[in-house]
Amino acid sequence: MYAVLTPATACRALREAGFPHPAEALHIDAREERWAVTLPDGHIAWFPASEAGATRIAVERRVLSLLAKRCSFRVPEMLFVSNSGFDVRRMVPGRCDPWGLYRRCQADRRLARKIGRAIGQILVEQHTRIVEADATGWLRERVPWPETSTWISERLPRVIDDRGLIRALTGVIDEYEGMAVDAADRALVHGDLGLHNLALDQADAVNGVFDYDGAAWADRHHDFRYLLFDVGREDMLDAALRIYEPAVERSLDRNRIRLYNACATTFLAFRAGVPLEQKSCGRTLVEDLQWVRTALAKLAN
Repeated sequence: MYAVLTPATACRALREAGFPHPAEALHIDAREERWAVTLPDGHIAWFPASEAGATRIAVERRVLSLLAKRCSFRVPEMLFVSNSGFDVRRMVPGRCDPWGLYRRCQADRRLARKIGRAIGQILVEQHTRIVEADATGWLRERVPWPETSTWISERLPRVIDDRGLIRALTGVIDEYEGMAVDAADRALVHGDLGLHNLALDQADAVNGVFDYDGAAWADRHHDFRYLLFDVGREDMLDAALRIYEPAVERSLDRNRIRLYNACATTFLAFRAGVPLEQKSCGRTLVEDLQWVRTALAKLAN
């Protein structure tokens, strides 16, 4: 384990693995029981900070292996796996500018549909080419978020003082926790599939997907929840489903997708203890409130 990872330690381990780079060329980020080390040549290394982190890295590595063997879209490519638990991957080539792409898709319906079609095709492969037997016994059966109703209820009053909004948001989580999921709706889901985990080329074609740390054998509707924006239209979701539903011969429940989108309540609860002016998970308090209020309005329609 690497409870503390210094540039010198990472440099030495990577050099021994065949990736010689000076310590000053490495960029190290702490990522939930793991260390992400960005290398200067389009590679990334993941080091475990704990036993839990080692398990997370190993599970994601197994997911990526399945996807690489069965699917045509690109995911991070495994280059090296060490005996101590760290690995080195080739990142999906392309640019990732989620906030810029988000704003462009809000304004440009054609671009939103283009991205939606690409995601729809990716999910056709991901949800059909890996079967339950591939995941049994090692892959979780619940996506990492939302957190539980109890966890959220304890934190929301420390973030907002609107009791009506708090009741509505905890009601969403209660509905989510009571949702029965048919076995036929379960598939290998990414768990966090959004613009922040897509790599695009200069023509805005989707090169591939990364960050399968939240993967689960769970309800396929989860992989569509980020395709809803805080505008009246649902261009990206419409485009994705027009590709996806005929290919998998299954209709998805838009209200369930909207419910899962409203579970962004978790991100609002994450703000407990965070200064009002500070961003959390990349968003301001105003942006988080706009998300959940728009999501609630979509559910009410």
